[in-house]
Amino acid sequence: MTRETSSKMPNQPLVGKKYMPTRGEDLNPTEMDVLKDLDPDKLSDMAEVLYAFNNYKVGPMPGFYVAFELTPGKQWCVGQLCADRAKPIKLFDNKIYKRASTAQRAAERMRERDMEALGNFSE
Repeated sequence: MTRETSSKMPNQPLVGKKYMPTRGEDLNPTEMDVLKDLDPDKLSDMAEVLYAFNNYKVGPMPGFYVAFELTPGKQWCVGQLCADRAKPIKLFDNKIYKRASTAQRAAERMRERDMEALGNFSE
């Protein structure tokens, strides 16, 4: 006698976490300086979350820009979040500012450009 179950689970193996690849892109000097002191496990965890937010695609996330403090109280740059375990944030060497508000405005302008390019920007 076979036992009936109420479960409608498929008869195939369940798949666990999706494997997260990396792009293998080299870090620029600013990124090397900033990331060297950060906890690699926490960066990896952040990258996994970003990977899920990015629809399981690796790489820079359109519209996800931040102002990142390089030197406490003195220097900020614009960064872009990336779904990439090796490089979870892409820092732009050419977008360095002396005020946080200026870096934030630059990040907002970059986000607006991305959203316009994607056709998702509305006022």
